[in-house]
Amino acid sequence: MASALSSLGLGSQGALSYKVIDQLRAADNKIIITPIDNKIIKNQTKTNDLSALTTLTASLKAETSTLSSEMSYLKRTATSSNTGVSVSVKDGTEIQDFSFNVTTLAKRDINESKSFAKQTDTFASANDTINFNINGKNYTVDILPTDSIKTFKDKIFGATNGKITASLLNVGGTNPYKLVLKSTDTGANNAITVTSAGITNGTTNLGLINIQPAGDLNATFNGVQITRTTNTVSDLIIGATITANNKVNSNISITQDTSAISGSISSFVTRYNSLMSNLSESTKYDVKTKVAGAFQGTSEVKSLKSDISRYLLSIDSSGRNLSDYGVTLNSAGTLEFNKTTFDSKIKSNSSDVENFLRGNGTANGFFTNYNSMLSNYIDKNNGILTRYNTELSDEKKTLKKSKITSTTRLDTKYATMVKKFSAYDSIISKLNASFQSLSMQISGVVNGTKG
Repeated sequence: MASALSSLGLGSQGALSYKVIDQLRAADNKIIITPIDNKIIKNQTKTNDLSALTTLTASLKAETSTLSSEMSYLKRTATSSNTGVSVSVKDGTEIQDFSFNVTTLAKRDINESKSFAKQTDTFASANDTINFNINGKNYTVDILPTDSIKTFKDKIFGATNGKITASLLNVGGTNPYKLVLKSTDTGANNAITVTSAGITNGTTNLGLINIQPAGDLNATFNGVQITRTTNTVSDLIIGATITANNKVNSNISITQDTSAISGSISSFVTRYNSLMSNLSESTKYDVKTKVAGAFQGTSEVKSLKSDISRYLLSIDSSGRNLSDYGVTLNSAGTLEFNKTTFDSKIKSNSSDVENFLRGNGTANGFFTNYNSMLSNYIDKNNGILTRYNTELSDEKKTLKKSKITSTTRLDTKYATMVKKFSAYDSIISKLNASFQSLSMQISGVVNGTKG
């Protein structure tokens, strides 16, 4: 049997039906819920656009941070007039020129044995101890008459704590194998002396001969004679490492590496243009179409747009501005960077460039001030855009809560309305039934009278 609610509208002939309730609910939704939904959508659009805007601002700040850092101006590069001598330098190394002329290279001590037919050939006729002396220290290797030259080779590295490396070299011919001993380190003090405690004399049974004596690096640094045990010299200039590869004369120049600075300025220009394009689009208002950007009228974003433009045109106490260093604003309102102008400027007076861009001990430079300004907007704790993002987040929570509350009220309202409609529909149905019964009685009386 159908419930009263399932047959809603039958008693009132559709006047109090679910269709009517749905139409009324749709009208209420349009007036109450739809405006909240539109605000939520607008809020989400602003949140997304603000995220993109903040990312662009952070990208611009990454460059201003680099250009305001002292480390950017301490980068160095070294050039050598001859590839036989190479130089690597650390940031902050003193700028200078010097000569480095190599007389002899540092070498490892190399000894080779006589030839053996096989790697398994033995060389000792009895138990023996081979002594290695290198850099004032003795190392011993005990051998048996059954030990092959390969076995002996395998014992040497461990027994000498890695100071001597041994290998078997196949030189070809009838007796192709030779034992080769090398000092691991270069320098005259790493010459290898091999002796035998017993009858297996190292220079007799093994036939060891020296084919490359250990030697030191001998060179002149700005005409001053120097000697080192290795071909790498890192104690002449703080922050510089000189490596000798051949016996050559070379002139070295350590200079400021300005490529990173010009590269960062170029990136600053590109990122500034991207940010300004975003700001212009998001704050514009089209009079013809009456379409506004997401942040049209938003004070926080308008302030950012104003500041990044205003700071760009600032002039310091010495009358210098960014255009003096190759960065100019064209007629279209976008930045351009003339690298040739900048390179010429920094080559002629690098201290002036650093003083303007970064500042000195008493006054901030252009990018130091610019970086601080951008920090005011995107500081994670109290930045202007950060606070605005928090406001949008709070607004979204409020809107969602308002929607839930309004929806609940409408649900309650229309649940009550359904019950009322059902009651009214039942009353109407009963009235209609009574009326129809009364009409039939009246009709019967009338018809009976006529009869």
